[in-house]
Amino acid sequence: MLGLGMLIGRFGYILPVLALAGSLAMKKTAPIGQNSFPTHGALFVTLLTVTILLVGGLTFLPTLALGPIAEHLSMGF
Repeated sequence: MLGLGMLIGRFGYILPVLALAGSLAMKKTAPIGQNSFPTHGALFVTLLTVTILLVGGLTFLPTLALGPIAEHLSMGF
């Protein structure tokens, strides 16, 4: 029973993801127009870099901040 649950949990999400990928692959590409965002300029690279650094910082900063606090609290007891 546990093996079946592990199998479903591991591979159960693959079919919806493949269906979504197939749906996106079949979409027609939109022509480049006035509202298109170019991905080959410095603005895109800057926004991508800032986004990656922001998400990375928000992921690791709480751990870095709570480490010394937890150490201080554990030393007092």
